[in-house]
Amino acid sequence: MIVPLDLLVILFMVISGIIALRTKDLLISAIVLGIYSYAMATIYIQMNSLDVGFTEAVVGAGISTSLMVASLTKIKREDESKSRKLKVISGAIFTVFMVGLMLYVVEDLPEFGDEFSPANKWIELFRVDEGRSHITDQLNSGNLPHEIEKRLVDMFGVDFSGVEGAVVVRDEKYGGWDILIEKKERFFPEHEKFYHISPDMVVYRYSIPVRWQEKSEEEMHTPNMVTAGLADYRGYDTLGETVVIFTAAVSVAALLRRRSG
Repeated sequence: MIVPLDLLVILFMVISGIIALRTKDLLISAIVLGIYSYAMATIYIQMNSLDVGFTEAVVGAGISTSLMVASLTKIKREDESKSRKLKVISGAIFTVFMVGLMLYVVEDLPEFGDEFSPANKWIELFRVDEGRSHITDQLNSGNLPHEIEKRLVDMFGVDFSGVEGAVVVRDEKYGGWDILIEKKERFFPEHEKFYHISPDMVVYRYSIPVRWQEKSEEEMHTPNMVTAGLADYRGYDTLGETVVIFTAAVSVAALLRRRSG
């Protein structure tokens, strides 16, 4: 990240938002909001999230701006509402509230780029404080200790914990142990690491991106992890997003359609 550039882009976005809120010309407002989306896409790209930046540029700045401009062919370009002052005040209050809320939430977020954050690596489930010596011996022998198995079943249930038939292996890279569970998938039935137990007896659950990083090329036959995620691992979600955008476009086209006769 280039912090000065990010701050400059954020300042530009704030100014764009104020202009879009204050102007009475709806065409200028739509264009400014499109520029705002491009600036937001720049922020995403700066954070190495190219897929989100691309989506913001295409949908936010491209499609949304086009639909708003097309809508202006059916309505007046100037905002002549008498309650404009109330809109500005309510919009400013809501903006200040959202900024304060975001600043409050961001304190609990992990550091940017943290390899071991829940989004990138694993999620802490619980810590084992008693019988560590006995549990360590069982893990070293390749067996899942009953104490850990019981707590996992209590948390997720028998069917979703995956402890039945689980395999324990040593994690040579980070230390501790990995628990491999049976995925019971049709095309990839082999065991997959699902839990991690650190040397200090903290039990974690691996996050989904770990599988994307380690298995996407093998399972999807594509070197692009983003493509594998969007088009396959979360393909139904992407299909739903596409349907929403298509439905919005069709709805606006129907509203703007000129009636003949």
